[in-house]
Amino acid sequence: MRERAAQERSLQIGRMGAAAPARAFPAVTPERLRQALAGKRVVHGTWVQTPSPEVVEILGWAGWDFVILDLEHGPYGAEGLPHLIRAAEAAGTAPLVRVPLVAPEQVGKALDLGAAGIVTPGVASAESAKEAVRLTRFPPHGTRGSSPSTRQLHYSAKPFASLTAADAPRPLVVLQVEARLATSDLGSILDVDGVDVIFIGPYDLSTSLGLPGQFDHPTVREAISEIVNRAGERGVAVGIWVPDPKAAKFWSGQGVRFVTVSNNELMLFGAASALRGDLPG
Repeated sequence: MRERAAQERSLQIGRMGAAAPARAFPAVTPERLRQALAGKRVVHGTWVQTPSPEVVEILGWAGWDFVILDLEHGPYGAEGLPHLIRAAEAAGTAPLVRVPLVAPEQVGKALDLGAAGIVTPGVASAESAKEAVRLTRFPPHGTRGSSPSTRQLHYSAKPFASLTAADAPRPLVVLQVEARLATSDLGSILDVDGVDVIFIGPYDLSTSLGLPGQFDHPTVREAISEIVNRAGERGVAVGIWVPDPKAAKFWSGQGVRFVTVSNNELMLFGAASALRGDLPG
C-alpha cells in the first residue's frame, strides 16, 4: 500500500520490519485502509499516548499504516490533536482518534481537524453502535455538526459539499467491543450499517471474564475467536491490540486484519530498558 521510493518497489500493507531509510509514501487514507481490509489484507498500527508530533512522525516514517491518537488514556484532549494529525499526514500514516463514548462532541472536532477515522470504546449494544456511526455522519444520516471553514476543508478552500456528496470519503468507524455484555449483543452490533471494524480490547475483555491480562487463557482466546468468527461471517473486519509481533502473527493468522501493536510509551520503555541493560554498571 505504501511504496518505497528508494527501492522502487511496492510495500505490502502492514509489513513490519527493521529500520528503513528515509522514504516518501502516498498518504494512507480511510479509503486505502478500507480497501485493504476488504481485500483481506492485514494493516498494522499502534497507539499514541504521548502528545508529541515528533513521536507521531517517527512512527509514520517507521512504516506504520496508521496511528491511533488516544483521547481516552492519553494525557491530552482535542486541543492537542492539530499538530499530531499534521505530523501523521506529513509522515504518510493515517491518524485515527479514540474518543470516549461519553464525549460525543470530540468526534466532530477530531473529524474537523482531519482525523481519518474514529475509534469508539465501550460499545456494548446495537444502539450505542448506531450512535457512534451517527456522530461521524452529517444529517440526515447522522448528527455531526457543520462548518465551512474547518481544517478538513482547508479552511474553506474546499467546498462543504465535498463532505456531503454521495461519493464523499467517509471516516473509518472502529467500534471496541471489550466486555462480556458486548458479545451477548454482538449479532445486532454487526448488523449496524457503517461499521468498518469491530475492535477487541483484550485487557478489558479478559478483565470482564475474571481473567485480567491473561490473554492466552483458553477462555479469553475462545471469547476472542468467537468475535472473530462471527464478524467474519458478516464480512466485518476485526481488530485487536497485541503486545508484540508474535501475538500479531498469531491473531492475523486467525483472521484479524486490523492489528494494533504496543504503544509509543511501551516501545520507548522497552527499547530504553534493553539498551541500558546491555551497558555495564
